[in-house]
Amino acid sequence: MGGGICLAKLSGMEGAVVICLTGDVHHKSLHTNDQRFIAELRDTEVKITRRYLELLERHDAKVTLYICGRCFTEEGEDLHPTATHPLVEVGGHGFRARQPRWLFDWYGERTANWNGPKWFQAWDIRKCLRACQEGTDYRPVSWRGHSYKVDPNTYPLLSKYGVKLVSDEIRANNLWPERIGWGLISHPMNVIPDHDHLYHAHRTPEYVERMNQIGYGADEFGSVSYGVEEWGRLVVEQVERIEGVSGISTILAHPLCMYLADGFKTLDRLLKALRGTEMIWAREIPDLIDAAPPQGRLSGLEQYRPQPRE
Repeated sequence: MGGGICLAKLSGMEGAVVICLTGDVHHKSLHTNDQRFIAELRDTEVKITRRYLELLERHDAKVTLYICGRCFTEEGEDLHPTATHPLVEVGGHGFRARQPRWLFDWYGERTANWNGPKWFQAWDIRKCLRACQEGTDYRPVSWRGHSYKVDPNTYPLLSKYGVKLVSDEIRANNLWPERIGWGLISHPMNVIPDHDHLYHAHRTPEYVERMNQIGYGADEFGSVSYGVEEWGRLVVEQVERIEGVSGISTILAHPLCMYLADGFKTLDRLLKALRGTEMIWAREIPDLIDAAPPQGRLSGLEQYRPQPRE
């Protein structure tokens, strides 16, 4: 990378490197904080995701994109080349994406049902899966809740409507997918995710410090954020560590975050470093789950909480 930083080449490491690369895509009417930093007025997160895909094509990298259902109904024409691309698996990410957020948070704080009443969440899941199916000609079996929100109704409903895989948790030590009940398989993000650990858009050092002071944003990788080059270095280090115990790495690299951070430069270098490794879609995980290495080996990797480099 720039500034003398160079990503390690992973393809020469001992053993197989298995990576599930994922990203989340949101509709333009959601008006997220990140979307407000898109400089070109005619640009959208969906259009930027098409440019993200160009990099994946260059490096022959597969990705599971969890896409909000309203992306298909609001921006179907722009989304179609991405959603139907042979390198892309489309997963569900909710239809409305908990919009308006204040109302869902208010309801969740009082009921612990963060995705609204059960009847509404059922409608939202069905609506999202139907929109994805109509836009891709296959019914998604993979799901990530918007903002990772899960409540007591979520997994039973997802199972009822045909979802098989979920990726809603950040777990530094969960190095292999696991069956969690309701016929579902969970594969948590076990590599430092980008959005809440990356300086970009509104997430300046001052903003992050203010959020840390009120206790917002901490996960199993701590509450520290990094410049995009350092984040890329940490991703590679953690993939190496997981590979060392023959685990499966689940990476979250949002198209919009990668674009806003440095115009995809770090993503390009990261994909170059990952080139030649085995990259899988989430929907392929059921084929691997019963081939896990011994549990003792998987548990031998201590939880890794990255800290700022001096």
